Amino acid sequence: MNRFLDEFRQTPQLLPLLALLIFIPAVFWSTSAAMIDVWLVNETFTHGFLILPISLWLIWQQRSHLRALSCSSDLRALVLLLPTLALWLFASLIDVVVVKELSMVASIPLTIWLVLGLPITLALLFPLCYLFFAIPLGQGLIPPMMELTADMTVWLIQHSGVPIFRDGLSFELPSGSWAVVEECSGVRYLIASAALGTIYAYITYRSFTKRAVFVLAALIVPIIANGIRAYGIVMIGHLSGMKYAVGADHLLYGWVFFGLIIFVLFWIGGLWADYDAPAQGSTHAGPHETRADSGSTEISARRGWQVPAVAALGLFLGLNLVSFTIKSDQSAPLLNPASLDLSSPSVLWSAVDAGSESEQWRPVFTNPDLSARQRFEGKDGAVTVDVAYFARQREGAEAISSLNRVTDPYEGEWKQTAQRERSVEGSLVVETEVSRSKNKTLVYSAYLVGDRYIASAGTAKLLQAWRFLSGEQDAAWVTVSTEFDAPLETVQARLDTAWLQLSPRIATSIAELSAED
Repeated sequence: MNRFLDEFRQTPQLLPLLALLIFIPAVFWSTSAAMIDVWLVNETFTHGFLILPISLWLIWQQRSHLRALSCSSDLRALVLLLPTLALWLFASLIDVVVVKELSMVASIPLTIWLVLGLPITLALLFPLCYLFFAIPLGQGLIPPMMELTADMTVWLIQHSGVPIFRDGLSFELPSGSWAVVEECSGVRYLIASAALGTIYAYITYRSFTKRAVFVLAALIVPIIANGIRAYGIVMIGHLSGMKYAVGADHLLYGWVFFGLIIFVLFWIGGLWADYDAPAQGSTHAGPHETRADSGSTEISARRGWQVPAVAALGLFLGLNLVSFTIKSDQSAPLLNPASLDLSSPSVLWSAVDAGSESEQWRPVFTNPDLSARQRFEGKDGAVTVDVAYFARQREGAEAISSLNRVTDPYEGEWKQTAQRERSVEGSLVVETEVSRSKNKTLVYSAYLVGDRYIASAGTAKLLQAWRFLSGEQDAAWVTVSTEFDAPLETVQARLDTAWLQLSPRIATSIAELSAED
């Protein structure tokens, strides 16, 4: 303990660094809490709890180099810091969580540059940039990774001489049925491998080329390995008569296989390790620079950083106060639950009884101001319309949010088996296939922002941000679904017709709600 304190006293640069790394996430607590919530509930991002301790350890390893560097505030950092903070404020007002998180994490190295100077920031560039791994990013990779996993699995099974019939992300073998669901996408393996591989490359190699090659391998290998893992699990189940690798051991085999692949990757990477030089940042001191007079270093390290640090934290507190004040005036209006009427959207469709709710698929809505569900009968069959309307966009109650989902991957019985974009006479919607046991449903979904239906969440957020500038905040998420009681092309044609005929009336009903507000 005494040695630790001696090292800390001999490296006074560590105090402001530690203060900024703790105080900035604390000041932006609402953003930090949103990240922590994801770490707690989503196993894909549980590693987020380790990122800050790892960064602090990497900074501690640089203490000898830091002693040779003096602290000197650098106002040039404001050129990047101020736009980053403005982006955080705007994202906070329209509740774009991932942009808030990116802006907050980006503000940390920029504030260190402002308060302590560019040399210290460059010396600690990797530990500071490693903080970005704490942001829960990567959910958008799930659909394409699911498709890729299915492609690889089916290809390998076909070349193993086993008959297989594929339907989207589901496939049939003589021994039984399989489906690639979100847990099988391999995104968890990819993100974990990226986080581990990056720090391994930084610690093990000194050459930028070696580091880049290993990080690239850490991204490619888990994708290929996940396809082989899925193939292996299917073949174990097939060869054992569906006795093994079909229950909880399915996931266990996956993690054991992933651990083995990572071990082999690191072992092979270690054959080219650079053991002859200490780990350093972008720049590093020579042997004559690693020690400096303790007294003069302490004076230079302490000189002048307190004022810009306090000013920066004051600015951050002010931004949070502005955000809180504006958003506190955005409480949701009182709406008449009966005002969202979907009972007669078209003369070609008649409202019918919804039937047994327990047997039907329904979307996951989180805290909408109003929601409506109605089933309709047309000449081509029946469809169900679900609408979630959000009069005010606020944290935990947003139309364009990952909290609103076609399926719940953690608790729901329905599983997503395929997802893609579909053009319905020039209008894009998200087409999703969901299944529960032998029941299958096809779903069209889109965001309604103003009078426009938009499939892309990013595009919808941009339009919502534009409307926010004129004081308009309402938006809705709309789904139209139907059961798979015919071939895919027939079911798609039914939903195409339903979407074209029902969506205008839905938009009109939503516009009437907006006018009431």
